[in-house]
Parts: sequence; C-alpha cells; structure tokens
Amino acid sequence: MSNLRAQNLNNVTKRYLQLNPVNATSNGQFSFASGLPLIKFDIASSALPTLLDGKELRLTGKYTATNGNGTNITNNGTYFADGFAGPVYQAIDTITIASKRLNQNLERINMCNRLVPSLISSQNNPKRINTKLSVGGKHKSTIPLTRHQLSSYNEVNTHGNYVAATASRTGVDFSIPIYAGIFHSGEDLDLSSISGVGGLTIEILLRSNVTGAVFGADANTNNASYVLSDLVLTVPVYEMGGMAAQERQSQVNQFNFNSWSSMFQTINSSASVLAFTPGMSRVSSMIMNFLTASELGDQRFNSCRLGPIGELRQLRFSKNGALLPLQYRLQTVERPNNTATGIANSPNNSSSIKSLRVSVNRNALEGVRTDRYNKVNNTCISYRDWSCGAVDIAQNTGNSGIEPTGCFTQGVLYDAYGSGQDFSQMVWSCEFNVSATNTLAAGIDATQTAVVPVANNLDGTATTAQSVTLYFLNKNTLLFNAQGIDIQR
Repeated sequence: MSNLRAQNLNNVTKRYLQLNPVNATSNGQFSFASGLPLIKFDIASSALPTLLDGKELRLTGKYTATNGNGTNITNNGTYFADGFAGPVYQAIDTITIASKRLNQNLERINMCNRLVPSLISSQNNPKRINTKLSVGGKHKSTIPLTRHQLSSYNEVNTHGNYVAATASRTGVDFSIPIYAGIFHSGEDLDLSSISGVGGLTIEILLRSNVTGAVFGADANTNNASYVLSDLVLTVPVYEMGGMAAQERQSQVNQFNFNSWSSMFQTINSSASVLAFTPGMSRVSSMIMNFLTASELGDQRFNSCRLGPIGELRQLRFSKNGALLPLQYRLQTVERPNNTATGIANSPNNSSSIKSLRVSVNRNALEGVRTDRYNKVNNTCISYRDWSCGAVDIAQNTGNSGIEPTGCFTQGVLYDAYGSGQDFSQMVWSCEFNVSATNTLAAGIDATQTAVVPVANNLDGTATTAQSVTLYFLNKNTLLFNAQGIDIQR
C-alpha cells in the first residue's frame, strides 16, 4: 500500500475500471499479420484525486497461435514459446506510457520480450512459475512445457470438451501485469487533471510473426502466426474525497517513479568493451542479457532466450574509465574448469563440473531487485535448478525449444536508496573477458569413442557473435499542481 493511500484510508474508495482498446476493430483482433500491431488504451482523468495502483493493473484477453494458412498447430509438432517470457510477452515489442496532461512519454520500454524473461527468472523460482505465473501469464520454467500449453486449447473448449470445428477454437485466456517501472515503483499514480498526470495513454506495439510468434522448426516451416483478441485493461483506482482531496488539489504534489530504458549492442571478440553515454542522470541499476546474433529474425530459434554468452571469465563495470560501482572485477570459475583430462584430453574443453557464476549472479540479482542481496528466495538462479546459470551450458543451448535453456542475466546495482548515478554526460562501460577457444561436449559420436565438440566462445566470427540487450532503471520525479506539471529525469 502506498503512503498516500495509507494516510487517507477513511477518504478513499476503491473501484475497477475495465477498458477496451480505443483502436479496436469490429472483430477485436490485433496482430502484426493483420496490419494492426498497435494496441492503444486511454485512461481518462478526473477532477478529484484518483490513485492508480499499477501493481494490480492487468491486461486480459485471448492468445491464439495458428499456422500461416489459418490451420491449427499440431500437438506433436515443434511449436514453442519462451517459458520465462510466456507467449503474450514474446509477442510484445514496445510498451509506451504517456501523460495526457503533460503530452509526453513517461516511460517507453523497447524490446519488452527480452526484459520480461530476466525479470521473471530472477524473481521467481520454477515452482512459482509453473503454478501462479502459469495460470495468468502462461509462463513455464522450461520451454518444452510450453508446447502442450499452445496446442491443448486447439483440442478443447472452456469446459474441457473436445472441439472439432475450427471456428470454435478461440484461443487460450491470459491475464498479465504490465512490467513497467512506473507501475512497480511502490507509489500510486494520481490520474487527476488538477493534482496529477491528467490521465494516461498506454500503447502496446506487437512484434512481427517471424520474431514474435511461436518458434521452432515446424513453426518456421508453416509460418506460424499469432492473434491477440478480446483485450480488456483492468485498472484499479482509489478515488479520494473530503478534506484530503481539497488539500491535495491546493498543493504541489510529487510522484517518484522508476523507468526502464533499453540499448542494443553486439560483441564478437573475447575481449570486448561496451561504452556509451546513456543520457540518464539518476540510474539505479543496469541489467543485460545475451543471444547469439545469427539467431535474430529466424523463427526456428527462440528470440527471448537468455543465453550464457560463452565461457565468461570476467566482467568489469566503470564510469568514465574508473571502476564503479564495484572497485574490482567480477571473476568466474569457468577458466579453472578447463582441464586436460576433463573431456577428450583437450585443454580447450571444459569439464562437466557444475558451478555457479556466484559473484556475477549475485550482482545481477541486486540489479533486478534494486536491493542489496541478503538471501536467496524465489529465483531460478540457484544451484539446484537446471536453468541456474551454471557453467558448461553451451552457448546456443535451448535455442530450438527441444531442450531447456538457461536464465543468464548479468547486471549491477548502482544505488538502492539514494538518488542514483549520473550518466547524463558520463560514459558507462562494461568490459567482457570471454574465452576465444573454449568448446564443450555436445555428446558422443556414433562409434562411442569420440566427443562431439560445440563452440562456447567468442572467436571474432559472425557464428559466435552475441547480441547484447541492456536495460537501465532510472529514477524520475513528477511535480504537479493546478497550474502545471513538470518531470525531472
């Protein structure tokens, strides 16, 4: 509960608004293939203070996956969705939240399909993903489990009965929160035209079928596509009345919130450095994830996969060339795992010793949670889970959906409780040290005598090059009263 609401419990009344997209067509369907990839919701303002509880905001509807010719996907085909993203967020590219009074974007999140897997896997363990999050967002802890979820609705209706008629197969129901920083900042957002932001517009841009639909060999062959329909945005609001409302309208009010900003880079060298000026003045944390660059735009592969990058040895974060926020490099134990006797008597092969990237994972969890890391709870990044981020998981593991994938996220916390780090005119940089020669054992050959190697390195070629998606969490402040509104970033 926010402080403002807690201080005025006797003067607030809760109710739910249910909104349909303002740009919906007669059939209520949205998809990239149909030429309508933009979903727009308009949340109106009111004169009295009206507090929006962003954590309870929910987008509900139906998700339907079909082949390109409109036929249903098969139960035994290779059709998958990313487990951590879920089929709905896999289809979402950008979310934009704007103030109607300010006529300006408050937050714009690009590449949502890669942010959500990092958030879900870092803050939820497999049990929670396969129960609570599976019901609403259709998330799963491993990719193979998503196939049954995508195909089963093609066989039964809402009563569990078999449906033979194609026209009756209407998709699977979903209910998802909006994973935007502004809605998960711990404070209610005032929608009032006098004491608040004057209403909101929320725009959701969908991804193309090739990158946003289900993936897999059969999905690619049959040009699988998706449709979102029957969309409703449920908005929980608290209406304030009495003297508390009059007081709020007569004073300058402040709203502190977080926002995600994304960057995209590529690396292909074992000693790579990312360096740029983010242009943000109050950065709380940064997280990033990796995907083999050659898989981008290929429906055979999972575009939401959190890849391990390769045999990672060191990470170094800095600001204008000086180590910050850590005064040391993050080291891993992956190089010591290389042994001459581990696999096939080759010094470039890693043995199958399972060991976490402890220091890397700890700082990544701090970055996602924006809190100091005191204990392990509700995370997939743990030793006992297959997707834990242990070493010796090959660079492209899980890309086709046939086998589970990992949950590799890197990041760092800059400031949990203060005003954040100023990168408005400062250069942010991260240095990677990755093996250029390491290989892993993909299995034993037909003669049962030799190991089949698979690359797990950055050797400077396009084959192993990695795309890097970076997300900065920045603190912002809104100041508003009856005369106007101002935003400080």
